[in-house]
Amino acid sequence: MKLPIISVWAVASLATASANDALDILEGNKKVDEVALPPLPEGADDPAAEDKPVVFQEKTWSPSPLDPIWSRAVLYENPDDPWIQQLAVMGFFEFRGAWGEAEVAGKKVVDVDTTRTRRARLGARMKIFGHTEIEAVGEFAGDDEYQRLERLKGKTQLPKGLAVEYGKFRPHFGIEGSKEPQQMLTPNRALLTSMLMPAETLGVSFSQDNEHWDWSLGWFSGDRDRAIPGFEGNGFIAASIAYQGDERMEDGEAMRVRWHLDYINNMDHRKSESVPRYSVAGQTARNGFQGPISNPAFRHLVSTGFSAEGERFGVEGDFMLANGDLNAWGMTLTPSYWILPERLQVVGRYHYADTDTAGGLVGGLGVNDDPLFDSTPLYVGDEFHSFYLGTNLYLYQDKVVIMNGLEYASMKDQSGLGFDTEGWIWHSGARISF
Repeated sequence: MKLPIISVWAVASLATASANDALDILEGNKKVDEVALPPLPEGADDPAAEDKPVVFQEKTWSPSPLDPIWSRAVLYENPDDPWIQQLAVMGFFEFRGAWGEAEVAGKKVVDVDTTRTRRARLGARMKIFGHTEIEAVGEFAGDDEYQRLERLKGKTQLPKGLAVEYGKFRPHFGIEGSKEPQQMLTPNRALLTSMLMPAETLGVSFSQDNEHWDWSLGWFSGDRDRAIPGFEGNGFIAASIAYQGDERMEDGEAMRVRWHLDYINNMDHRKSESVPRYSVAGQTARNGFQGPISNPAFRHLVSTGFSAEGERFGVEGDFMLANGDLNAWGMTLTPSYWILPERLQVVGRYHYADTDTAGGLVGGLGVNDDPLFDSTPLYVGDEFHSFYLGTNLYLYQDKVVIMNGLEYASMKDQSGLGFDTEGWIWHSGARISF
């Protein structure tokens, strides 16, 4: 029992105190807490430990011989310059491959072996006037239809922790949809994330970060363009709220926990080119001679979930719901664990998606997983399950990463044609960013 251990320790400590200290305590001239006592014996709990605030230590990378090379991405930096505080180049290159087969209707076999440069981005970042950051990033991978100005935005800090973001960018929606691709733990996004996340388009968003709570509210155009979108239609409203706090685990270590709620109201409904951000109308699916007659038309989209990060273990969970001409919903659970801190990480993911419309789910398999690509072979259905298990090898921080993993995917098709699809796919890829 803890109480007897602490009591015996206190008595023994007083006994070992000097005679003068003991006499002063008995006469009331000194308080017990004014006498320096020896530390608690090993195995005894500090009675005040539970009252101490728990603080999660942000992850930092150990120094590396490659640090001077990566630091050259910063071309100019002077915090005391009143005009330009920093000028840096930004880049991201990702090469991916997938090997496997998909079995359709229990007999037809579709080869999904593919390798491709998934992303090749180059841009620049400026910090100016002491309160504004500007980013411009171009995408050069893929065919002409996909190459585009990926981002051109500014962010200005306002008084009282407020900030305003403006330009061409994508609003926050969901855990995977809000991450930069170089921060992804898995080779690709989940099927429902790729279906629901909006396009990069013109918009303005106000946000505020407090000690525990943060929020954002913005308006975005319904137009999608490779260069600069226009202000067409009524657009869509994107709102987010999140709570972040540090919790004490049973072993006494700190864990950072974050909960979020994201909401999108698509005021253009079927006329929007941003929600969804792809066009699949008229395409023929690989699992049977069928396909979407029109693009999904979503009016309300919701994402809510949590993430937790400890010293070695982490987990992300997200539930997504879309309402419109068809209803779609699903969840994603992504645990991770550092086998070798800063070097080798094992990652798992389970993804489930469902809809109330035959053929309402659309997506790809392997490298061709995103319906945004015109060349993506589509698979359609009304219920989807995916299990992924892999490892990430970090050669230099999270800037140089090699990813390998095995995925089992199952797309059920209850349209009456019976084109159920399932397959095992091996993923390999490498990415580098600066």
